[in-house]
Parts: sequence; C-alpha cells; structure tokens
Amino acid sequence: MSLGRPAATTHTPKPLPSEIETPTAKLVYMALDADGPHTVDELSDRLNMQKLVLFETLRTLESKGIVNANGECCTTR
Repeated sequence: MSLGRPAATTHTPKPLPSEIETPTAKLVYMALDADGPHTVDELSDRLNMQKLVLFETLRTLESKGIVNANGECCTTR
C-alpha cells in the first residue's frame, strides 16, 4: 500500500571548486548545486541575502566559469 509520498532522493553535492574563495560565494554555489536553478529573487529569499550582494557574487562566480547567470535564472556549470 502506498502512502502517496514520493520516494526519497539523495543528492550528491559537487565538490566546491577551488576558485570559490569567500563564504558568501560558497553559500550561493551550494544553494544552486543542492536545489537547482534559482532566480535572484528566490536565492535572496532562500539565503536571506540582499540582492546587491547576490548580483556581485553571481557576477564573480560567472566570470570564473562556475555558474551561469543569464539575468533570469542562475545555475551551476
């Protein structure tokens, strides 16, 4: 008999790239890796972080080739 619950899935996190230096960048990367694509608004809410800080962090991570941030959606590479 099924209880109607989806089967539990496990996520194996990617190792943190060595290019990520700041705690803020590590947190943003880990959120994107664990939960998949997010908008800046979603990341701001999930991490309780100001959008200005997120934009700067995402720009740095994107310039290092670690994330894709296309203006609407952010993902890890």
